[in-house]
Amino acid sequence: MTSLDPRRSIARRTRRYVLHLSCTWGAKSGKWHYVGHIRPWVPSTRQGAMPREHDFGDEFELVEAVNPLLPEGSDVRDVLAHIESQEGFLYLLHLTAEQAARLGWRE
Repeated sequence: MTSLDPRRSIARRTRRYVLHLSCTWGAKSGKWHYVGHIRPWVPSTRQGAMPREHDFGDEFELVEAVNPLLPEGSDVRDVLAHIESQEGFLYLLHLTAEQAARLGWRE
């Protein structure tokens, strides 16, 4: 049954976001770190917003931030080889505004 309470639907409203995860060399730190670029998903016929960047620092922070947002049974550790490749890895996720903000999205 669908709730008709408008406060509840606003709080749980989601939007699709593209999250591009990659691994980059930190010139200042001298080590590899994980970076996420997030932006709202838009059809390819429309111009999308500029992605926002979030530095995860290490694998543990990446796993802690991304795994709770993935569908049940998915684990970001399963795609680390793709994230660490030149192309990185893309996720299309349904997120609330708060979840997107924790990954670096700002309106």
